Amino acid sequence: MKQSITIILLLVSTLSSAQIKYGTPNNEPLPEKLQHLKQAILVNSFPKIIDPVKIKNDYYWKHTTSILCKDNTITIVEYGAYLFYNNKWNLRKSYPLKTLDKSFGTKKQKLLQAQPYTWANNWRIDSKLYGGWALWYFIGKTPTGELVCGYEKIHTTNTLLN
Repeated sequence: MKQSITIILLLVSTLSSAQIKYGTPNNEPLPEKLQHLKQAILVNSFPKIIDPVKIKNDYYWKHTTSILCKDNTITIVEYGAYLFYNNKWNLRKSYPLKTLDKSFGTKKQKLLQAQPYTWANNWRIDSKLYGGWALWYFIGKTPTGELVCGYEKIHTTNTLLN
C-alpha cells in the first residue's frame, strides 16, 4: 500500500510540474534570434489588450497588426509569433513568406519606406477560453544587407465580451 501511495504522489508531482505556466512577461529576454538585431521595423497592434468574443463554439480574439519602416525599403525574410509561458518566449509559428503579401498587402515581401501595411483580420481563434501574451516579430534585410527586426507584445485575455 505504501508503495502505491508513493507512486501516485510521484506521478501527481511530475504531472503538476510538467504543466504550462502562463505568466506576464516583465523583463524576460527577447527570443534569441531578435536579441542582437537593430529594431528598425515598427510593429503596432490594435488593440493592445484583446478581449475575446464567442461565435458559435469558438472564441475570437480580434485585432489588427500593422508594420512600417521609416528609414529604408526592407525585405522581410522571416515573421511569426511567440507565446509567453514557463517564464520565456516560445515560438508559436513562423509563417511562410508568401502569406505576408496576402495578409499584409506587400509585394514580394517588401516594405516600402514610410508605407504602412496592415493585416486587418489577424485574429486568434480557439475552442478554449484562455488568456496570455504573444509577441509578433518581423525580421528583414535592408538594401545594404543588414538584418533588422521589429516586434510587439499583445495581451489576450479570458474576459469574454458577450
